[in-house]
Amino acid sequence: MDKQMFALRSPQIDANHLDEDFNSYNWEIFSSLFRNSYSHLIHTFKHEFQLFLRLLTSYNTLLSSRYSATIGQQLLQLKYSPSIQTRSQKFFFLSSTVFSYLYEKFLVDYRRLLPFQFIYKLLVFVNFLLFLHRGTYINLFERLSCLKTIHNHPPSLRILDYSYMKRELIWHTLNETLGTIIPFITSLKARTLMRKYFSGTLMKRLEQTNVCSVCEQSIVMPHESIGECKHYFCYICAYSLIQHSCPICFKTINNIKPKEFSSK
Repeated sequence: MDKQMFALRSPQIDANHLDEDFNSYNWEIFSSLFRNSYSHLIHTFKHEFQLFLRLLTSYNTLLSSRYSATIGQQLLQLKYSPSIQTRSQKFFFLSSTVFSYLYEKFLVDYRRLLPFQFIYKLLVFVNFLLFLHRGTYINLFERLSCLKTIHNHPPSLRILDYSYMKRELIWHTLNETLGTIIPFITSLKARTLMRKYFSGTLMKRLEQTNVCSVCEQSIVMPHESIGECKHYFCYICAYSLIQHSCPICFKTINNIKPKEFSSK
């Protein structure tokens, strides 16, 4: 077997996580069948049922001569080399499965067995460091069985055109730029900027005494600024402009007071 055919580290880790997710989902579906009846059996024999589901899944996937791979490996186009056919390999697999069952049922809950739990976790940690260094045997079962993960087909390289990459870079740059600038542009500032650089009938209309300089509607409860600004606003609009600048003359409004227009 060519060394280049061995699976990379990241697909092996992903396959391991997929197997764990599948076991969790499989147990969730199985336990939901007895949620309304015989729920005490699920609670009492939880670990035994989980062991049964793992063995049943492995019998149809990993121990099958057709697949020779776990669920996660099949999804990522991986498999074991050589396949699990010898008695010693099957013995190691069953031993690791039964040990996982005993570990979850006894070692986790009993304080007297904490030294054994520490030794097991230490072995798992050392094995993972060796896996990161050499790229083979992600778990103790693979190391004891001398099973290596390979690709079903040689991994192909993905070639991207430079024009595609340029469009992606331009789009992401524009997206991040707009996402940074837009939150700082409020509707009030936008109207203020337009009124500053555009003059005409709109400015003349806003300078009328019966039109609010903010909402551009007829004034309700007219108020004016106490200071240099001599424009008129609705009470709500004027209150929102305190400690801000007038949208017409750009002078700071520190306080406001009611305004009464003389009737003609």
